[in-house]
Amino acid sequence: MELKLPELGEGVHEGELIKWKVNVGDIVRDDQPVCEIMTDKATVELPAPFHGTVTALNAKEGDVVKVGQTMLTYEGAGKDAAKAASPAAAKAPAPTSAGAPAMQAASRAAPATGSSAATVGNVLAAPATRRHAREVGVDLTQVSGTGPHGRVMTEDVDGWLKGGAGAVSAGNPQMARGAPGTFAPGAEERIPIRGLRKKISEKMRQSKDHAAHFTYVEEADATQLVALRAHAKELGAKQGVKVTYLPFVMKAMVAALKQHPSLNANVDYEKNELVIKHTYNIGLSIQTDDGLTAPVVKHVEQKSIFDLAREIEELVNRARQKKLTLEDFSGGSITLTNAGSIGGLFATPILNYPEVAILGLNKIFRKPVVVSGGKGGEQIAIRDWTYFSISLDHRVIDGAVGAEFMKSFIQYIENPGLLTLNG
Repeated sequence: MELKLPELGEGVHEGELIKWKVNVGDIVRDDQPVCEIMTDKATVELPAPFHGTVTALNAKEGDVVKVGQTMLTYEGAGKDAAKAASPAAAKAPAPTSAGAPAMQAASRAAPATGSSAATVGNVLAAPATRRHAREVGVDLTQVSGTGPHGRVMTEDVDGWLKGGAGAVSAGNPQMARGAPGTFAPGAEERIPIRGLRKKISEKMRQSKDHAAHFTYVEEADATQLVALRAHAKELGAKQGVKVTYLPFVMKAMVAALKQHPSLNANVDYEKNELVIKHTYNIGLSIQTDDGLTAPVVKHVEQKSIFDLAREIEELVNRARQKKLTLEDFSGGSITLTNAGSIGGLFATPILNYPEVAILGLNKIFRKPVVVSGGKGGEQIAIRDWTYFSISLDHRVIDGAVGAEFMKSFIQYIENPGLLTLNG
């Protein structure tokens, strides 16, 4: 019997096989995850709609599989097999590090051609372990195995890198033992571009190929915003809510977008139309260990600062735990990217195509500026200052329109109390 890749969502016709969660010979229970599939929108687990034994894995990690394509074959479980497959075992997926990059997590999964270990070069190790060792630059002959019959496990390779239990005194010709994780002169490292990193690459190339990018930068006096956020942070802490600057920026975006609706839009490339949205669904760029992802905060115009703070925190947590769903990525009308926590004055963000605008929030810092003084004079004062960058699709958004939007937006950033007048 065959398990084929089912429909994963509207308009989704294929996905990349990131990781197998089962091996040939495994007994699988109904609804147990068998693999991870990444689409253009999200990474999803494929559950088994059967109870039986895996007889073959018909795709390799890194393969792009089409909807309807056979993923694996299996045989129905008999009474003995059903008894052996305990609920506890069925619910325990192969252990991986939640924070590991996609390419490393994939390399630690079971081999696509079976799970038996092979002895090559006097080292007993599974193909997946060998692949992982190659990717991280470890000579398996220098690693002591802790598995059955001295088999080298993936954990042994990782332990060697950290100078732990899997290390042996002989050292590795490719690695400097005095400094774990550093390479000897002349060495090189090759990391497969797959998973989320591959999707980011494809999306960035698509955006650059189709949109005519230009970026406009404006500065802002964020002193009132900093004070308001500090007060909101205090109040939020009492309610268990972590309040950042993002909710305030999103509300300012909505207020400005209502005055300049053409920026809250997608391009329908096939029909050559600009589709203006009158719902404010703001994508939020989130950095994860696997790369950048942008789930959508929906109906921002209907939510309070505290509502948005809760939702943003929840989205960030699920993104970093790889628990986002296809629904989290649907309906975006504009994107907000935040590099402020890292630093830098401003950046030129790449559009989240087919959206026509992406706003960049940058660091807020203290600096002396000239401000109005008493009796019409001027004086030097220390203010909280920042820069905002907006990248736009010049095919449909003129420079003047982008500049006018930023003028409106900055007004709300500098005077956040005005947001209460807009509902």
